[in-house]
Amino acid sequence: MEPGIVCVDIDRMLDFYTRVLGLKFVSDAEATADMSTEFGTSPNGFRIIRLQTPYGERIKLVQPKLVLPKQSQVPDWVFEGQGIAYITFVIADVHEVATRLKECQVELMSKGPVAIRKGITAIFAKDPEGNFVEFVEYADLASYRPDLLNGANSFRA
Repeated sequence: MEPGIVCVDIDRMLDFYTRVLGLKFVSDAEATADMSTEFGTSPNGFRIIRLQTPYGERIKLVQPKLVLPKQSQVPDWVFEGQGIAYITFVIADVHEVATRLKECQVELMSKGPVAIRKGITAIFAKDPEGNFVEFVEYADLASYRPDLLNGANSFRA
C-alpha cells in the first residue's frame, strides 16, 4: 500500500519526511495536464514524489500544478476527522523518535510516548501541513509483523 498525501508545499513536506523522519527518496515525476485530466486527478498536471521506509513501505507526496489545493482544517484531535485520518510508521524506538521530533520542533499530540497496552508504545505528531502521523513501537515486533523482520533495517526517524 502506498498512501498519497496531497500537498500545498511539496518541498517543505519532502524536507520533513526525508530529513526529519529519515525516509529515502525514490523518485520525482511530473504528469501532464492531458494525462491528469484523463486520469481524473487534476486539470493542470501534478508533481509526485515517492519515498520509502527501510521496511520497503512507501508514501507519495503529490502537488497539483497551477492551482494549489486548499489547506484542510486540522482537527484538534486525531479521531475528529472523517476518512483517512493518519498514517502509521512502525519503528524500533519510539522514545528516540519522540526526542528527534522534539529537537526538530515537530508538534506532538502528547507530552511523550504513551503505553497503549502491554508491549505497544506510540506517539502522534503533525507533519508541516497538519497531517497526523503515528509512530508505534512493538516490544515483540516478530509476533505482530514477522514480515518486517526479513532482512529489513530498524526504522528510526
